[in-house]
Amino acid sequence: MGAGIIIGDNQLSHNMAAFIADRGGVDTLSIKLADKILNVAHNAEPVSEVDVRISKLRKWLLEYHRSAIGWIELSRAFTIKGQKEKAKRAAMIALQLAPHDRYIVRCGVRLFLHLNDFDRAFYYVNKASKDHFDPWIKATEINVAIISERKLPDMKKFLPRNISHNELFDFSELFESSGSLELDAGNDKKARKQFRLAWENPSDNVITHAEWVLRNRLPGMRESTVLKFDRSLEATTWIKYYELKIDEAMSTAREWELEEPYSTYPFNVGSCIASNAGRPELGVDIAKRGLLINPDDVGLYNNLCYALLRAGDVPGASKHISRLKIKDGTDRDIFHQATLGLYAFRKNNVDEGRQFYLEAITRFKQKGKPDLQASALLNYALAEVEARTPEYPEIANRSLKVTEGLKDPNVILLRKQLQDKLNPLQQI
Repeated sequence: MGAGIIIGDNQLSHNMAAFIADRGGVDTLSIKLADKILNVAHNAEPVSEVDVRISKLRKWLLEYHRSAIGWIELSRAFTIKGQKEKAKRAAMIALQLAPHDRYIVRCGVRLFLHLNDFDRAFYYVNKASKDHFDPWIKATEINVAIISERKLPDMKKFLPRNISHNELFDFSELFESSGSLELDAGNDKKARKQFRLAWENPSDNVITHAEWVLRNRLPGMRESTVLKFDRSLEATTWIKYYELKIDEAMSTAREWELEEPYSTYPFNVGSCIASNAGRPELGVDIAKRGLLINPDDVGLYNNLCYALLRAGDVPGASKHISRLKIKDGTDRDIFHQATLGLYAFRKNNVDEGRQFYLEAITRFKQKGKPDLQASALLNYALAEVEARTPEYPEIANRSLKVTEGLKDPNVILLRKQLQDKLNPLQQI
């Protein structure tokens, strides 16, 4: 075995290890070496980019053990691997080394929020904010307070009245947070004023949120707003998706995953896009990547089950379907209801499937969400067509008629899937 390792002859090493494993009669060290060689030969897996990065960061930290950047990057890498405790330990070391560094603090806080450790997140950002004023850290503190439902400080204390264009960059997230609070309070006029200030010289995070605001809450501001959305992977993903440039949207969503490993959002969005675009196998892969990092996220389990069912893998979906609960009437509950409807159809329980779907459609209508209602209706029609029920022609054609003209990309792609399923059947 040793000779094979020294001369680089893997086959010789493997043959000798197999001989020892079969015959025995040698020392313990040789048996361990044989086991190691055989394990490598039979179970070797390709080393991922993240594993390589972890290895390099560990070597770096052996020499520069007081590098806060090294520790926080190691924490991010552990997060991508789903190793939460290691990620937390590395982040806490980074925060001890650089408790006021805005990059370290913001990265650490995002990790703790990802772990639902709101108290720890607030502790570190509040500590950093108390010692000296930094608008970036203050904006993070306010956002943590909003998420953890803590008492908010008076925003007016931190928003300067007279501010230069260059200074606006540092304060853009504070103005954005203020605008969001005004918007949620129903003060659209004040919200617009704060958003205009935030968007004059915005950070990347502000650009990301601005795209959401313009898409969902204040579309009337879009024409008068000039922002470089390509600075934000999240914003770019949504823009490419709405332009129906699916390959570009998927590529950007993958980059977004790596940029924000703490977040479930890129995985939820990516898996949804893939399934709606008729690529459910890819949707499965994306949801599984997200669950590696966020193993308890019910939204990802819903997307995984939906993608598996769209791909025809009913046994695979059956392993996770029990995680989908209907509790308090949130949008997430209604998504679960629709997925349970598809599952029932796939199990040949047509009546039960219809009941789930029709309830989901009705609830989205009651909430005044026409795009989600349309998506549920089209998914229901797809299930009827794929089950070849006697009613499918009427249901499918009615679904296509009532959803005609809607601009939501989910609706457009689902309409295409339905039409593609329907066309061959209508020619029979």
